[in-house]
Amino acid sequence: MSLREKKKKETRNRIFEISSRLFKEKGFECTTVDEITKEAGIAKGTFFNYFPTKESLLFYFKEQREEFIVSIMKEQMLRDISSREKIREFLVLVAEYYEKDRELLRLLAFEHRKMIISSGKKPADESVRNKKHEQFINMLGDFIREGIDKGAIKSNIDPKLASETIYAVYFHSLMTWLHSETDYSFSGDISSKIDIIFEGIGV
Repeated sequence: MSLREKKKKETRNRIFEISSRLFKEKGFECTTVDEITKEAGIAKGTFFNYFPTKESLLFYFKEQREEFIVSIMKEQMLRDISSREKIREFLVLVAEYYEKDRELLRLLAFEHRKMIISSGKKPADESVRNKKHEQFINMLGDFIREGIDKGAIKSNIDPKLASETIYAVYFHSLMTWLHSETDYSFSGDISSKIDIIFEGIGV
């Protein structure tokens, strides 16, 4: 990465970090671009060079999550551990990432959903989002197939169905945790559920 690219990345991250703090303090709608740029010490035009609208910060946050998930998944694929451990540790790492800022994740997820409802239209990035979900499920399927090949998972298990089931459990658990008024460990919750799933598909 060149010095110029590094500086641009640092500026983008600074804008997002300040925006995130203000969103949590004041709410998304009550936070203005003027406040963000003042806190960041940048011109308003600079903000719009990185984020065309305030709402685009929501999509940037989503992109960061997706990039992190894919990078962790690829790292797990290379590890010399069982498929069960790969899947559990992957989902636990993602859960721990979310746990670092549950409040922000809940806020941005709510705002993103509200934007879709208020527009009355399907989100422009729906096809991209569906592809991301498919990528997630396909990579889980790779873990399952590896487990079948190594004799750690029953040979009659359908990798696609198993990966879709794990994804559904993960997504439902994430939504439940985000909307719960109880403060509990999402990573601990998903770890226990993966163990239960493997009681059924493991050998």
